[in-house]
Amino acid sequence: MGRDFDHVASDLAHNIRTLRSERGLSQEALALSADVDRTYVSQIERSVGNPSLLVLCKLASTLEVDPSRLVSPRMPE
Repeated sequence: MGRDFDHVASDLAHNIRTLRSERGLSQEALALSADVDRTYVSQIERSVGNPSLLVLCKLASTLEVDPSRLVSPRMPE
């Protein structure tokens, strides 16, 4: 059986936070580059926000990864 919503949301939060940190971006810088609100990036990183496919693609593009990478099982730290 596949991962449930909570696991995918948790992996998404972790992966975005990890990639953002690796690239030396603040939440604000990521949000500005992806054309989304900074508070929304914060919500996604806390598994509170549920991004649309459009937002997921914008974040992935800014982080220079395929959108599938953002929802894949947790990246190692």
